[in-house]
Amino acid sequence: MDRIRNIPQRLRLAIPIIIFCFLGIGCATSQNSLQVMAASSLTEAFEEIADEFEKENQIKVTLTIAGSTSLASQLEDGAKIDVIALADLETMERVIQAGRVSKNDLRIFATNHLVLATPLENPGNIYDLNDLENSVTAICAKQVPCGKLSFQLALQKGVKLHPSTFEPNVRSVRTKIELGEVDAGLIYITDINKKINHSLISGAEKVQTEYPVAITTDSKQESVNFVEFVLSPTGQKILRQYRFGGPE
Repeated sequence: MDRIRNIPQRLRLAIPIIIFCFLGIGCATSQNSLQVMAASSLTEAFEEIADEFEKENQIKVTLTIAGSTSLASQLEDGAKIDVIALADLETMERVIQAGRVSKNDLRIFATNHLVLATPLENPGNIYDLNDLENSVTAICAKQVPCGKLSFQLALQKGVKLHPSTFEPNVRSVRTKIELGEVDAGLIYITDINKKINHSLISGAEKVQTEYPVAITTDSKQESVNFVEFVLSPTGQKILRQYRFGGPE
């Protein structure tokens, strides 16, 4: 007690921190942790990739999952992030223009395409993209990657979409379908599950979105290692397990 009292104030305040770090308590610092943003369609794949990266590198990865446009807005507003992975190049261009990512650091790591999804009972008898014209349909908002891709695919197929609801991300579309709130919707093939039915759309794999990943301009060296891990055979194998296509 006397020794602590005689130590300068700044050192006295530091002693508990030093003791805790010596004991291995509460010492996760910015040097051994990474903040990673990932589009909602990457949720399960990036959770597994982060787990494997942590095991191999002893670096804690904290994921922020949301729609790509929401993530881009957060980065534009100054969010402290090391790595960002989005669902299309156009949205990544926003953060490049904002000066948060260098175009030279951008890497394409996956591709994705759309399928037609319905509730299990398929009450609207939806079997083809043309059936969406007169049905209760959920589509991603036009400004988000899955929405842009939906309208691009519909245009190519000569189908006019009249969505009953525009959703902020693909997971929200899937939830509407799971709950039976809509007759059908367009979701990524990576988002299909046992709670819904899905049908492949002829030619949809040719109208795909590319997923870019990049370190931010104020990221740490470990960020480069994470990006390389995503592109590594291990990272790519995990992405294939979740039906993502490879970079072209």
